[in-house]
Amino acid sequence: MERLKTWLTGQSPGVNRRIVFSLVGGLLICLWGFVGFWTWWERNSILSSNTQVLGQLSTAVHEQTRSLFKQAEISLVVARHWMAEHPDEDPGTAPSFISLIDELRQASDGMIDIRMATRDGTLRYIPDLGQAGQTKVADRDYFQAQFNQKTRGLYVAEPVVGRVSGKLGLPISMPVAKTGGDIAVIFVAIELDRIAGAFESERLKPRGTIAIIRADGLFLFRSPMEARVIGSSVAKNPMWTEHLSLHPQGVYTTDASPIDGQARVVAYARVHDYPLVVAVSAAVDDLLSEWRTHTTLVVLVATLISLLSMLLGSILLRTLKQEELVRRELEHLMLTDPLTGVGNRRMLELRLDDEILRARRYRRALTAVYFDLDHFKRVNDSYGHDVGDAVLRQVADSLVANVRQSDHVARLGGEEFVVLLTETSLEDAVTLVERMRASIAEQHTAGLPTHVTVSAGLAQWHEGETAESLLRRADQALYRAKEAGRNSAFTSLDA
Repeated sequence: MERLKTWLTGQSPGVNRRIVFSLVGGLLICLWGFVGFWTWWERNSILSSNTQVLGQLSTAVHEQTRSLFKQAEISLVVARHWMAEHPDEDPGTAPSFISLIDELRQASDGMIDIRMATRDGTLRYIPDLGQAGQTKVADRDYFQAQFNQKTRGLYVAEPVVGRVSGKLGLPISMPVAKTGGDIAVIFVAIELDRIAGAFESERLKPRGTIAIIRADGLFLFRSPMEARVIGSSVAKNPMWTEHLSLHPQGVYTTDASPIDGQARVVAYARVHDYPLVVAVSAAVDDLLSEWRTHTTLVVLVATLISLLSMLLGSILLRTLKQEELVRRELEHLMLTDPLTGVGNRRMLELRLDDEILRARRYRRALTAVYFDLDHFKRVNDSYGHDVGDAVLRQVADSLVANVRQSDHVARLGGEEFVVLLTETSLEDAVTLVERMRASIAEQHTAGLPTHVTVSAGLAQWHEGETAESLLRRADQALYRAKEAGRNSAFTSLDA
């Protein structure tokens, strides 16, 4: 910081401000560029890693779902095969069939339970102990599907609430050709709450979902369970038409889920051998919760660093400004005559060099004028130095009042003054000097009964001439004015 301050002290104020603004601005740009890149990179990394997790989870759910439906299909095929081999026996009361169904039920850990329906749609349980009574299921799609050539065969039906059990279940039906008891359809009723129990442990908490969707877009199951979702259709939703129904598997991100409106990352896979699609999702808000915490901390730290940087920059600018003011004040003192407030000899030398360079570059006129107060020593000797100082100040003020801002007035010492008239020809300078002499002669100084007059010598700069030569010619013209009786103005003989 101290080295930077020392280096900046040697620069101009405008350059200093640009350097400080560039340093602070560059730091802030790099800092916030890093913050932006890091937050973007971490966000993408989190989503990418979780996308892989969802893909793996969808594979696991796919295998679990396929296994469940394969087990249901095998159970139906085994039951139908027994019926085909025992066409004269009523399956609902046959001990061997009841034992077979019990074994199948136990093999599925009670998740798969086979039921039957007669040709007129009467529901029958196994064993048939009259549990269903005269319950009819002829209106159910799993029953009607077996009487339609387009859907006859293994059929995954719409989820329904059992008319006997009162529980929400997923029927999978199959036709029966020859059997006793007038059985026409057998079906597996998979209770959805049992599926939910199996999938709940695999769901990404807290707002992740696992869903099984039929090939026509019908929701068969969703964990967590929501009655309004089960049986609804997403066939016309873009997520179905653009993703789930087109590709065998994949991952996509949606800004608004059709179910709950939340932004989600969804991994899906079509179930082999069955008209099903499994979909596993995670809420983007859940996935990015830790990222938001990290981002908040990083932004807070970056904000603190930014504020400190701006504060240090402000302190540095303020310090440089104060030093610049001090430097200017010192420069002013170095270049200013303390009595009259006009420039001193040092200022004259600097300005004269600059004006000669400008006159040479732009081919413009430059005239130097020497002024000397007539008989000033008498004023000091007769009326005191206080009156003499007052006279010098009045003369300086008068000279300044009669020139332009582009001109320069300097006191060389004692009663001698030099005025540099920029872009002023010798003829115009003579006219201006006469006016200045007249203005000084009209002044009245307290304590001085007489008026002060001045003599002047003028010289116009020539191409190739030095500052010393120009002032020497103007001084020589001043001596001629004094020799001529003072209170007059003469021009250089070399003009």
